[in-house]
Amino acid sequence: MVKQRIIEEASELFARSGVKGITMDDLARHLGISKRTIYENFKDKEELLTACINAFHEEYQAFSQKVFSEADNVAEAIVTMLRKDAEQASQRQVNVMDEIRKYYPQVHKEHLTGFHAKCDKFGLMIKRGMKEGVFRENLNPDIIVHFFLLKVEDFSHHNNYLNRFSFTELFENLAITFLRGICTSKGLKIIDQYKEKVNYHTHENTI
Repeated sequence: MVKQRIIEEASELFARSGVKGITMDDLARHLGISKRTIYENFKDKEELLTACINAFHEEYQAFSQKVFSEADNVAEAIVTMLRKDAEQASQRQVNVMDEIRKYYPQVHKEHLTGFHAKCDKFGLMIKRGMKEGVFRENLNPDIIVHFFLLKVEDFSHHNNYLNRFSFTELFENLAITFLRGICTSKGLKIIDQYKEKVNYHTHENTI
């Protein structure tokens, strides 16, 4: 339980203030425990960072599987996933990815360079959408996927620029615009219905 709590709180602090900006002393004070307790669970900051990244991957994978098992179609599932990605990007206060790449290159190499794996998974989603009739049948999935993920990687590495914009702006201008460009009329209706549903719930929660 202590180890899990350290991972959860460290993940939050890293996302808010950056990996470099948070020391083990800072984390110990935040948790109200001794630094020795942290080192009994993690030999150093790099091992803790790796544990945080692994925990994030596990959580995201579980969320992804849930979304795709419950969604009526692949278009709605992709919108939900991209919405989560855009929301996370807009909430970051610092460019954590750049910090990890610069100060923890081995961690970045071993745990954050999964571009080809992402391409394969996203490619399967696009092909499924083409079969379902929500994406245009004349698409080349390899080109679509490679281009889109390159842009996502590019934007994720320039959060200082993205911080100028709200989550809604990011989501509407990046994810929705991209998806509408590859959708059939059936897919466009699904996206518009999804947006109405999300906007309704958002409005309902503010009443």
